[in-house]
Amino acid sequence: MKPNGKVAAAVVLACAVVGCSKRDSQKTKAAEQVQPNAVEASNASAKATDGEGFVGTPPLSISGPVSFADGEAAYQTRNYGEATKLFEQYIARRPDNPWGHYMLGLSAWKSGDFEKSESGFENALRLDPKHMKSLVNLSRVLIEQKRYDDAIVKLTVAGEVDPESANVQRLMARAYGAKGEFESAVDAYRRAIAIDGSDAWSMNNLGLLYLEQGFVEDALPYLAKAVMMKEEVAAFHNNLGMALEHQGRFVAAATAYKGALAADPGYKKAAQNLVRVAAVKSGPEEPLDVAALARETDEDRTVASDETVAAKQ
Repeated sequence: MKPNGKVAAAVVLACAVVGCSKRDSQKTKAAEQVQPNAVEASNASAKATDGEGFVGTPPLSISGPVSFADGEAAYQTRNYGEATKLFEQYIARRPDNPWGHYMLGLSAWKSGDFEKSESGFENALRLDPKHMKSLVNLSRVLIEQKRYDDAIVKLTVAGEVDPESANVQRLMARAYGAKGEFESAVDAYRRAIAIDGSDAWSMNNLGLLYLEQGFVEDALPYLAKAVMMKEEVAAFHNNLGMALEHQGRFVAAATAYKGALAADPGYKKAAQNLVRVAAVKSGPEEPLDVAALARETDEDRTVASDETVAAKQ
């Protein structure tokens, strides 16, 4: 693996969107003593996309003791401040239910109260040390606060509880990447991909990590594979375009940026990038073949090599 020139991290991060996992939204039940299907927060950008509590949403009118369903109803309507208050009242009445503390942590996080959020998750873990959702979402809160070592501790426990969680490995990679520990981040992303070969976000994030370090040739296959897996994600097309542009393939980059705009016509970064590369006069290029690029990941090369050996035996 040889670097193909030094890529300025600031340029990459300005034009690329590093996502994390999707939000796990499920329908909820009102049971208080069994696991509720609480909505799981998705990634560090959740607060930016969802706001901090929908100002103007009227508080729920509740008489009598607050139930779990009352708090969850407020959360589902994104009235996070109200949900925080309701879950505080709920756990005062039912302090031994870890899911009440978990939902308090989740609601407080979405309201921007990191201290109360951390306390809620920690209390859930005091009651149930293997509470996966609390381990995972607490790690996200810690990553947002740049407490990467603390997040890695929680994710290590989560990985022991569920060794087959690609989500845990993806978050671990984010924490290592933010610390500047490149090789550890790469290893974690590869573990996530080994667990779930359809994990498009890990493909995308690993590609961006390579690009950020200047390894353009290594970045391209993973970014291309992310595009193939989720063509509807405009950011994936944009990120692939960035890698192609760094490689000097301006026509191919323009094609990728057009793909981003087809997925999201209002994507300003892709529009700006397309204008820039369209103004570059370059020589003839081979057409962009995303499928061919996607076959060049390390994982795919290993599989191809194994198949060749097997065929010869």
